[in-house]
Amino acid sequence: MNITRRKFLIGGAAVVAAGGAGILTPMLTREGRLIPGKPRVGFVNGLNGPLPKQSDVVVVGGGIQGIMTAINLAERGLSVVVVEKGNIAGEQSSRFYGQVMTYKMPDATFMLHHMAKQRWREMNAKVGADTSYRTQGRVEVPLDDEDLAHVRQWIDTKHKEVGSDIPFKTRIIEGDELNQRLKGATSSWKIAGFEEDSGSLDPEIAAFVMAEYAIKIGVKIYTNCAARGIETQAGAISDVVTEQGAIRTSQVVVAGGAWSRLFMQNLNVNVPTLPAYQSQQLISAAPGAPGGNVALPGNIYFREQADGSYATSPRVIVAPVVQESFMYGYKYLPLMSQPDFPVHISLNEQLINTFMQPKHWALNEVSPFEKYRDMTAAPDVPELESSLEKLKAEFPAFKDSKLIDRWSGAMSIAPDEDPIISVVKEYPGMVINTATGWGMTESPVSAEITADLLLGKTPVLNPEPFSLYRF
Repeated sequence: MNITRRKFLIGGAAVVAAGGAGILTPMLTREGRLIPGKPRVGFVNGLNGPLPKQSDVVVVGGGIQGIMTAINLAERGLSVVVVEKGNIAGEQSSRFYGQVMTYKMPDATFMLHHMAKQRWREMNAKVGADTSYRTQGRVEVPLDDEDLAHVRQWIDTKHKEVGSDIPFKTRIIEGDELNQRLKGATSSWKIAGFEEDSGSLDPEIAAFVMAEYAIKIGVKIYTNCAARGIETQAGAISDVVTEQGAIRTSQVVVAGGAWSRLFMQNLNVNVPTLPAYQSQQLISAAPGAPGGNVALPGNIYFREQADGSYATSPRVIVAPVVQESFMYGYKYLPLMSQPDFPVHISLNEQLINTFMQPKHWALNEVSPFEKYRDMTAAPDVPELESSLEKLKAEFPAFKDSKLIDRWSGAMSIAPDEDPIISVVKEYPGMVINTATGWGMTESPVSAEITADLLLGKTPVLNPEPFSLYRF
């Protein structure tokens, strides 16, 4: 990768500007490191033995986006092979927060999420197993009068836009209804937005259940089998080359999550994303605490899980400075000014690692993916401790809850925060499905869009806002 002097100066100025803002420091004491890991919970066995000689489609990546895309394609009658460098759901797909919601979503992603809510409501019956999905409702108290006015306008607009096929069920609540939803709160909250049909998925369960279903319907999944790249003949895809050999195919889906950019770099295709990490924790059930899903000013967020435990996460993103930050980090500055979602810039060894990381390799060479099987981000423990203290102060019912687990999810985000679900013009027969912080929520619909694009059909949603070439 070449970084021009101009890009380096612009990107460097953006890093300095971000680091100088009060909410974005201290850069040197924040977490934001990738470390070796494993699936946080759960395990699904991949196949052993030689790879198939050929397949209608090869999906690169065994996270939720890859699994759901493979399911969609298999249900259309295609033979599908998934190759995963580590374990199924070994990274972000066993570490997501689990909100299935549309609240305040912008136009490009609103319908993606709105349709996905319906798909998830039907999923348990479809797969014949409990994915952990529950429709539970979500309460969010506005930050201030300006935020409330924005929410009112957003609700009014969406009521007019959304058809009757999937009703829009977000409204303003106050009084007794709000008090019941926030029972036991020490603050006197007056008004909130309520998304009645919001749901939840648990990272301990969802991706693994869907992977088992994929296997049941004939998808072949190979773990510890990194895809190194592709081969072409006469300008068309002919093979996917893995560390265990080649699979002949003319159609490829790249769903490598945070690794998609590096995979595509070896193909000389630019996927503009930067890493973003968010820490979370799981605490034990709290009798008398509010159920459902709650978001309050002061960085108090919690979500009840299917087993009665609670996921809670400070709404803080840690963004490590990497090589790409100097290329187009300035494009992310608008995201760093969001009042309800502070970004902490982290400066650590990951910066050096990204400069030293090979961006190109031959297909008969060991690829970077074989060196980094299952990677995760180090959790930001001080931020987690602080958010848990705030939660217990606001809801004393949580005071005896015990810490069960802590982790951090690793994502890669595009400059506009919208996912990339797109044909790859340089390689006919290839579609990329990546760059989202809402992969679990979006996956039923993004998988359908991916399959439609791959097969040349009209997608269920207009894919232009998610094009790789929109930047």
